Amino acid sequence: MIAFLQTAFFSLVQGAINSKVDGSTREMNSTIRTTMSEVAGILSGEINKSAIANKAVLEGLESYRQQEDLRKSAIDLQAKLELPANTCSNMAAMDGLAKASQSTQAAVIKGQTEVSKAIKSNTNTLKLVEALGKKSDTKYCSEEDGARGICTYKPNNELSGADQNALFLFQSRSGSRTFSDAATSDGASQHEAAGDYIQRMVAGIPPEQLRTKDMDKTPQGRAYIELVRRYTGMLSMSAYSLNQIREAGKPIKDLGKQTKLHNVEGFPVEESMSMNEAVRRFVQTQFSDKVTTDLATATDSNKILRAMATQNSFGLWMDYQKLEQNSRMEGMLATQLALVAEQSLRPQIDAQRVVASRTVRQ
Repeated sequence: MIAFLQTAFFSLVQGAINSKVDGSTREMNSTIRTTMSEVAGILSGEINKSAIANKAVLEGLESYRQQEDLRKSAIDLQAKLELPANTCSNMAAMDGLAKASQSTQAAVIKGQTEVSKAIKSNTNTLKLVEALGKKSDTKYCSEEDGARGICTYKPNNELSGADQNALFLFQSRSGSRTFSDAATSDGASQHEAAGDYIQRMVAGIPPEQLRTKDMDKTPQGRAYIELVRRYTGMLSMSAYSLNQIREAGKPIKDLGKQTKLHNVEGFPVEESMSMNEAVRRFVQTQFSDKVTTDLATATDSNKILRAMATQNSFGLWMDYQKLEQNSRMEGMLATQLALVAEQSLRPQIDAQRVVASRTVRQ
């Protein structure tokens, strides 16, 4: 543009000189006006081109700035909404554990009924003891009993001695907190073995019921019946706690898949598992390398807070389970206190009653 103006200016001067030499002033003025008009038109066009170019550059810069802002906003939003690696599994585990807890509580009722029935239906202690011994020898023959010739010991029987060993109330022989679901060759399952253990510990030799109704009609008979009922009530407290433990180890169909804990690193694949096993695996997942790394490298506080929220909710659930367990332990201690009081005070009360009766007769 500058070069053009220089050329136009020199042309103007050259034209003016030529016109003066020729003596034609009118022609010189015409040349000047024509040249200036051309210069103005060219200058206006160049200015318009420059303005259009600048506008395009500014619009491009603004568009880039807006795109960059959107990109940064998307990254920030993704970071805020990003969940810890174990969030989905945590939610599934908590939902599954809540349902498993309800199922366990419902199953306890059945276990309680079995123990109560075993106590109340005993009308012949000798036959009862023989039946329990035969079942133990047939399904759970221990190595020690086999060596003494009491029963036939089978080395491949996973439930050997299970009705006498508290181990099988808390875990399977493999170490899993889930009872072995399949029945052995002798037809027993670990859930049944745990029930037989409870019956042996709580109601192994229950009081024998009165055999005839005539005995029930006498004052002495009715007193005996009431004593047996009180005995049954005492044992029900112990049975309740033991049955809670038993049902917490019973496998629940597809609980592993529902809680997404069926394939936890370091554990065998287990689609159906007990509530105890699900809790054990869930706790293990919180210390996995993936979860630890995920939270250690988190840069957004929302992600860390979400992880803390899931941990707190699980902690609350565990505290509730502890409260339930403590209530059962308190109940058992109260039952034990009642038995101790009866053993220490009942003889004195009975003796005092005899003295009072003699005083009245005198």
